[in-house]
Amino acid sequence: MPRLSSFISPLRWRDYAERRLETWRRDRGDDVLDAELHNIGPVRLGGGQATIVADGMWRNPNHFLRLRLFLEAFVGRGSYRLLGILRRRSDWRERRALERIGFREFVFIDEDEIKTEQFLAEAALLLAGARSHADLLKLTLPEELPAYVYFDTVLKLAAHPRPPLTSPLWQSTLAELLRNLAIYRRELAHRDVREVVLSHPWKSEWAALTWLSLGRDVPVYHLTGFCEGLRIRRFRRQEDYATPVEHLPVSVFNSLAADVQEEIASAGASDLDRRTSGCSSDLNVRYAFNPSTRIAERTAARLALSGQAERPVVVIYGHVWYDFPHTFAMRNFTDFLDWTECTLGKIRTLEDTVWLLKPHPTEGWYGGFSLADVAQDLPAHVRLLPRDTDSQTAIMAADSIVTVHGTIGLEAAAQGIPVVLGDRSYYSDWDVGYVAQDRAHYLSLLQRAGRLAPPDHAAQKRARACFAMAVGEPPAGAGALKLSCDSSGSALYSEVSGLLRSNRSALARESERILRFLDQDAIDSFAAYHLLMTASLKRLQQVA
Repeated sequence: MPRLSSFISPLRWRDYAERRLETWRRDRGDDVLDAELHNIGPVRLGGGQATIVADGMWRNPNHFLRLRLFLEAFVGRGSYRLLGILRRRSDWRERRALERIGFREFVFIDEDEIKTEQFLAEAALLLAGARSHADLLKLTLPEELPAYVYFDTVLKLAAHPRPPLTSPLWQSTLAELLRNLAIYRRELAHRDVREVVLSHPWKSEWAALTWLSLGRDVPVYHLTGFCEGLRIRRFRRQEDYATPVEHLPVSVFNSLAADVQEEIASAGASDLDRRTSGCSSDLNVRYAFNPSTRIAERTAARLALSGQAERPVVVIYGHVWYDFPHTFAMRNFTDFLDWTECTLGKIRTLEDTVWLLKPHPTEGWYGGFSLADVAQDLPAHVRLLPRDTDSQTAIMAADSIVTVHGTIGLEAAAQGIPVVLGDRSYYSDWDVGYVAQDRAHYLSLLQRAGRLAPPDHAAQKRARACFAMAVGEPPAGAGALKLSCDSSGSALYSEVSGLLRSNRSALARESERILRFLDQDAIDSFAAYHLLMTASLKRLQQVA
């Protein structure tokens, strides 16, 4: 009877109807956008032997627009042919989008003559000695590809923080990764590949191409967009892969003139203000910050969230469980579930502090496993916050913040709150928090988390500057193109169509900005490069 009740649930049918309507809107918007692209015609790159490889494996109009703008910057820089990577021939909408840009050659990885089945035995042999999830992370893969690429791909496919070792996904996904390596190895061997341009860097169908290309001195560009700006991370070496987020190395930032540093930090302060106001189409911002429920006074925030104001309050920020935990080559923990279990085991014994567990704001959006599933039977001094708790209220209540590598580390440090980082992050070397060197060190940091010294003024400035480069919006006056968040659904099609129809000048300016970035070798972050140029120009204008 419960099954029948579930089947006839009005809520279930409403969700089904909304999904169908959204699919119809996407398809209709895609057709309108295609007509605009057909009228514009392809990017004219000459068709020489030098090859640019790009993927169309993510059906998102922002991706194809970014790819077109990127390739427009190559016009006049040489003669190129374009090779598109798709999964199947039946992905005709994705293929059509690439063809409108100018792609005429394609590799269909799921229908290639090199088959996944050919690698099942090899995958089984590699997995034969694995007795734990930690063992899976120690596998030696071809070309020395980090095993966490495969590991995180399984987590993503399973939508689970730690799929059981008995799951057939471990073998099938590893066989597929070995197949991808074989396909890309073949293409790189018989083509004169000069550049690789990808929508994602981590999941195995993208990661395999990224890793192989970098091992052959072929630069890889990760095109993405968040906080309403286009983002490009240029990878040159395999070592770059563990720091995929855009920013400057701290050594470069420290070498800048003091007033340029201040200008970048000031941009970060403005970005942080915008972020906490919730005024952004970015998915994480929309879910993390809710000014309508905010408690701006510290004592009131502590009372509301922790129920007291005498003991130290430490807020532990959760992560999206299966969204590539090893993005920055995490080494202290097997996965986010391991980190959470380790953390809970320690804080249960630390009764002199009130510990607040904050689920990741998009945990419900992604669905599946939740912090509530593991944070059960909590003692009185450990509290699980509601998922929609305003992040700024939590920062206001905190004596320190704990995360693995979340953006919250920069947000809190910029406001003078001590931060414990459970593992490597893209800002580990920026000296804005307490970075755990290993598991034992992490537990010792938890032991004194409520009594840690806050970041000084210089560290707060570095946090603001790093935030500006890594996740801030394009600087005002830079002429940057603004696009809504990639998660905005069918509305993106009309937005991109409108740009193509009536604001081609803005698109041309963005390609010019990309060209200026490509023409220099000193900085491998598109956003950081333009932020630095804007800050430096402003300094020169002030001096003049």
